[in-house]
Amino acid sequence: MKKALALICICLFLMGVVSISQADELTLKALDDGKWAILDSSGQELGTLAKVDEGYSILPKGGQYLGVVKSNGDLQLLARHVTVSPSEVRFYLDVLEAIKTLK
Repeated sequence: MKKALALICICLFLMGVVSISQADELTLKALDDGKWAILDSSGQELGTLAKVDEGYSILPKGGQYLGVVKSNGDLQLLARHVTVSPSEVRFYLDVLEAIKTLK
C-alpha cells in the first residue's frame, strides 16, 4: 500500500512539473533586424532579445540588463560576483529554449 501511494505521489509530482514547464514557454517575435520581442504564452511582452557579436543580449522589460547568452548557451553577466534571483534564472532558461527555435 505504501509503495502504491508513493508511486501515485511521484506521478502527480511529475505531472505538475510538466504542466508548469509547458505554461512557461516563451516565443520570440521579430522586431527589427537582429531584435526580437520575448513573449510569454499569453502574448504579453517580457523583454527584448538582440543579436550581438558574442551571442544574444537579454533585456527584461522593466528590469536590468541580464547579460549575454553566448553561442554555447552560457550566460555572461556584467560583473564577476553578481547575484541572480531565481526568477531571473528561470527567465534565462526559458529564453535559452526560445533561442534554440531561432536556429
